[in-house]
Amino acid sequence: MKTILFFGLATLLHAEMLPHPFDVESGMVLYEISGGTQLTPETNLSIQGKATLRFKDWGEVKLEEESGVVVTTGALKHKQQVKRFVKHTKDTVITADYANEQLLERKKSSYDINSDDETLSLRKTGEETVAGVSCDIWEGSGVKKCIYKNIVLKLEAHIFDVMYVKEATKVIFDSNTSSEAYLLPDFPVQEFALFKDKIKTKNRYKSENVYKILQEAALGVSDINTSDSSDEERIKFINRMSKDMYKRQKKLLPKLLRSMKKTRECLQTVEDPATANQCMEYCNQIKVQMSGEKHEEITLWDEKQKDIILDKIEDEIIALQSRIPCVNRAKNMTDLSSCMK
Repeated sequence: MKTILFFGLATLLHAEMLPHPFDVESGMVLYEISGGTQLTPETNLSIQGKATLRFKDWGEVKLEEESGVVVTTGALKHKQQVKRFVKHTKDTVITADYANEQLLERKKSSYDINSDDETLSLRKTGEETVAGVSCDIWEGSGVKKCIYKNIVLKLEAHIFDVMYVKEATKVIFDSNTSSEAYLLPDFPVQEFALFKDKIKTKNRYKSENVYKILQEAALGVSDINTSDSSDEERIKFINRMSKDMYKRQKKLLPKLLRSMKKTRECLQTVEDPATANQCMEYCNQIKVQMSGEKHEEITLWDEKQKDIILDKIEDEIIALQSRIPCVNRAKNMTDLSSCMK
């Protein structure tokens, strides 16, 4: 009982120390996002993106938008567009679910309020200038932030050799932003209750995409033990971080094989480049979904060119077909990458 009272009092005192999320009344910050790692011995990962923070009423109302792309090269070629939208008001948190075209709205909890303190569990180590603004450097295990009046202008995280950087490129404070800048996407709103248990809350809203997992780990929201640098722990983190990539690739690789066989069959009977390009659409559609790449457009179609293209497709079919049993057995990204080497 004493323990519960102690933590309750600590939370209350912490909330009193933060009358507002920010010590600036209003503003906008534009960011660049970058990062990457050697995902597996056979596959590399890179991240590029942009982010915007808009806020007013001392941060009681704030809107965070992010967009970017996650790319893997090497044994596995994957390209994923990422988009994120979160709006905080004094009492609620609204998140855009773009996949299902809906808004998820929930009440704020003490956990959200505590998260407003960007320096929690960090120690001040110096100063830096970011986007023309002098900010204090705060560091912790694998995390470094440059903070101005509780606004993070630069975030660097090193998590199991994975690098994540979010750095301000333009800062405008005390600006009069129109109400249109805080409008929500035109999706229906779905309300849902928030679990009181903090652990359940974190698990319930965990997104299994690379961008979000990295961001949560960087902000210290994740339950990942970043201080443990063992190979086993890194593999666990990599597999969790790339879970949605793994699912997508495992689903599309057999489809790619079927589409290549269909393309081969189609090309054997065509007599002009226009029809040949139509045949190529079978596998081009799958390749674009997987990596954003596709076969070059065919401009010349004679017997020699036909044999060259068919031989190339035949080699791709043989190579992929030999890997499909391994792909079917793969249980995570590490397995899948090894199958494709």
